[in-house]
Amino acid sequence: MQPVVGVICEYNPFHNGHARHFQLIRARLPGAAIVCVMSGPCTQRGEMALLSPALRARCALLAGADMVVELPCAFAVREAEHFAFGGVAALLRLGCVTHVSFGCEDDQLPALARAAWLTEKQPERLSALMREPLASGLPFAAAQGSALERLLLEEGFADAASLTQKPNNILAISYLRALLRLGGDLLPLPVPRAGDYHAGVLADAQSPSAMALRRAMVMGEAPFDDYMPAPCASLVQSAWREGARCLPDALDTALLYRLRGMGKQELLSLPDCTEGLENRLYALCREATTREELLTALKTKRYSYARLSRLLAHALLGVTGELLAAVEQPSYLRLLGFRERARDLLAGCTPLVSKPARGPIDDPLYQLDVRAYDLWALGAR
Repeated sequence: MQPVVGVICEYNPFHNGHARHFQLIRARLPGAAIVCVMSGPCTQRGEMALLSPALRARCALLAGADMVVELPCAFAVREAEHFAFGGVAALLRLGCVTHVSFGCEDDQLPALARAAWLTEKQPERLSALMREPLASGLPFAAAQGSALERLLLEEGFADAASLTQKPNNILAISYLRALLRLGGDLLPLPVPRAGDYHAGVLADAQSPSAMALRRAMVMGEAPFDDYMPAPCASLVQSAWREGARCLPDALDTALLYRLRGMGKQELLSLPDCTEGLENRLYALCREATTREELLTALKTKRYSYARLSRLLAHALLGVTGELLAAVEQPSYLRLLGFRERARDLLAGCTPLVSKPARGPIDDPLYQLDVRAYDLWALGAR
């Protein structure tokens, strides 16, 4: 049986490090097909992707992926736990995937798997260790990571120090938690990540920081050929010249207009808007002139930049906590592209939406995705 490896991704943008991931998968599983579940117009950090989903999917296919499907926005713009859950649920829904591969800073699957098990199966132990850090104002994710580290050290994982504080490790633990929660028989295939995902500078052309690459692209400082496979660089250069990109500040006015039209109760209905935050958001959105200025004013020790960025994205998209609470798993999947050699693989998958007009128009998840595409197109003009 041919192994079919799922990769949950954003590719914002696709770069040499992502191509390396494909190469490492096939080095471990020769002949494997690679299926990507990729976020659409909006990313996990609550930002619009620089490039369109169609172009990012095409880059992945040119670099070796066999098929790309879209992760619905209701899961794409979420913290690590729900992003990973949606991605793994999508892979299981396809019905043809045998493995899930993900990058991590530390190649320590036993420790990562144990961290996932402790979080899912013994939450009371974790909660007891988190009470004091949370009371002192530490963000939830940091408190959870610190508590997990203590439990792993107690259980004899000597190298657990900082294991649970690194971004790709945290996401890896979230994927493993999703596997425990959802069941199924997907096999984890971790791949050590080279380079610093959150580095502020482009130090390594073979494993660049996506954040630094985006910043350099926006500033006009990134020679695409150095950081992307050649076919992808050519596509991106063409799109960039034609203006087919959504820059970080493109929707600032739309966001501020939307926020200023929302009452405090409506703000409180946003996902992850805890009581009290709506008052600060109501006041500060009337003073800020840009999204970045608003985020800087809102950010505190308790509220991380990423959490607040997602909150603003949900406001712009019209997402409520009630909507997300009602969403259990992806109710449909949209096909973004496939290679000819994957036609048989596609035939063995759960039916996919191949054209927007054929989507489930009454599905709230689909309606949210349509709004996300409309906003991206508005920002790309």
